[in-house]
Amino acid sequence: MTPIVALPTIDQLAAEIPTGSPLERLSTASDLAATLRARGDELVDRFVEAARASGSSWSEIGGSLGTSKQAAQQRFAELPDPSTGEPPLGLTGHAADALTAAAAHARALGHHYIRPEHLILAIAEQQDELGGQALAELGVTPAAIQTEIEGRLGTGPPRPSGSLGVAPHTKRLLEHSRSIARWLGHRCPRTEHILLAATSPRLDSPAGALLAGCGAEPAQVRDQLTRMLLKQAPELADRLRRGGPLRFRMRVRGM
Repeated sequence: MTPIVALPTIDQLAAEIPTGSPLERLSTASDLAATLRARGDELVDRFVEAARASGSSWSEIGGSLGTSKQAAQQRFAELPDPSTGEPPLGLTGHAADALTAAAAHARALGHHYIRPEHLILAIAEQQDELGGQALAELGVTPAAIQTEIEGRLGTGPPRPSGSLGVAPHTKRLLEHSRSIARWLGHRCPRTEHILLAATSPRLDSPAGALLAGCGAEPAQVRDQLTRMLLKQAPELADRLRRGGPLRFRMRVRGM
């Protein structure tokens, strides 16, 4: 087996934490730890997906991960059959529509799981929703996103049937979008909340890299959404200024 590149030491990581009060440094260290966990999970997710695509069983994958078949399956929640009438993963409205569309894109591209990148493509297609409008304002088109996805994830024969999983990164993104929605006074996530979660530095979602590849850095997307949210609801300025579960200070005019 090829040796793995040496990981940074704790002292090296600690040196990356900027100066400040002990609590400020603790908060920054927590964000860094969350980012490192997310990046490690993304690495494992990539190879689990590759193993499934090659025909490996959940028992075999669990064995490679040192866990059970059931535990391995739980890492990837399966999308409910839309015929049951149940909201997919608790989403409603246009956010549920985006997840359903993301599933269709994953199947059309021959992928076995719904990834954050598929969600971004689906949101970009919803031109009447705030998330899609923000991307359009930044010149990010569905065609550009699809091209970027194909280059990053590759393609395979379409999969019109068969099980379709939801990658752990996608589940974390949706969980974070729920926190953002509640912080901003909404009961359920909307497309703009999903897009804010996708570009959150704390989450370090592959969707952020995808958007950067399309010419819109995550910070640009967040700033664009800030302006649009404030135009719709100026009373959100104070919440956006404080950050809350967003874990970053959005650029609110007048700060």
